[in-house]
Amino acid sequence: MALLVVIAMLFFIVTLIALEASDVVTVETKTSSAALRRTHVWFVATDSNLYLEAGNPQNPWVQDLSRLSTLHLSGAGLDGEYSFELYVNEHNKIRNLMRAKYGWRDWWVDMLFDTSRSSAVRLHRQ
Repeated sequence: MALLVVIAMLFFIVTLIALEASDVVTVETKTSSAALRRTHVWFVATDSNLYLEAGNPQNPWVQDLSRLSTLHLSGAGLDGEYSFELYVNEHNKIRNLMRAKYGWRDWWVDMLFDTSRSSAVRLHRQ
């Protein structure tokens, strides 16, 4: 029994490190009732573009995007307001970018969560 507890704790710790260790921003969106929603999201910067991964179209923050024209980011030196475009046909591109940046962390999260329908969210600073 003690071994199962240790294994469960290790699993939790590795998952927490994978999700939150570094290079995470907080995205602020508004719910359908106009309540503020804060979500930690991975990001990647390439060329002159900044991308978030909308890992699953059913995620609440992703659903919020249909009602918004801008969103607020904080953390990792990216604080500010951004307009955005959702690219539903950029699954392979965003998956490759995330895997290249986050390495084993992306692999671990990919084992736990279904990212097969992920999309890219390209941001433009306001």
